[in-house]
Amino acid sequence: MWFAVPPGYASLPLENIPETIEITGKLLGELGTPQLRESGDFVLEALRTFLRTLADRRAVYCGVGRHRSAINDQLISSSLVVTLLEFPDESNPRLVLANLLEAKADADDVGQPDLVDLVNGPAMFFERTVMMPAPAIPGQHVLAEGVESPVWQLEAFVPSPQGDKLATIEVSTSFAEHGPQYRAMLVAMASGVVFEEPVDSDPLAALLG
Repeated sequence: MWFAVPPGYASLPLENIPETIEITGKLLGELGTPQLRESGDFVLEALRTFLRTLADRRAVYCGVGRHRSAINDQLISSSLVVTLLEFPDESNPRLVLANLLEAKADADDVGQPDLVDLVNGPAMFFERTVMMPAPAIPGQHVLAEGVESPVWQLEAFVPSPQGDKLATIEVSTSFAEHGPQYRAMLVAMASGVVFEEPVDSDPLAALLG
């Protein structure tokens, strides 16, 4: 699978996770501010668990982004995750999406689904706002147990033409009121997903035309 990562995202490791976290921890200890050093162990351990879970779930990309909101120029952050599932048999890609939508309904996964035709084939978008636990980070304000915050999420599901692969792209932000601004970005990213290597990715092929 090939896709383009939008500007503003920095990738996180999905391989050699322990080594990368260890190096990052040492850098924080040597170069970080007192506040970063105080919360560093907590944040890095949470990040380690998060990345391991994504790797186990067939994630092929994870990134953290920072952008200026078009609403009030506020700096907002988000996460971007791309996963790839492969199936043993080929199928109609529209059937893949229908089965996925049915599975979400059976799991009481509440959100707004939209089935659309993109330039690269059919796709499904699923938008929702969920309440998630807000962690109490050391050195910052203390939150009462059970406190939750809204998180806006948008998923794009893009099956391969043969229906034997399914790419999932998910963007999430805790700046829930700014979330809808990511819709156009995710549609553009989903529209660029391909399952065969582009010709221009081979320098020799590009040279020969």
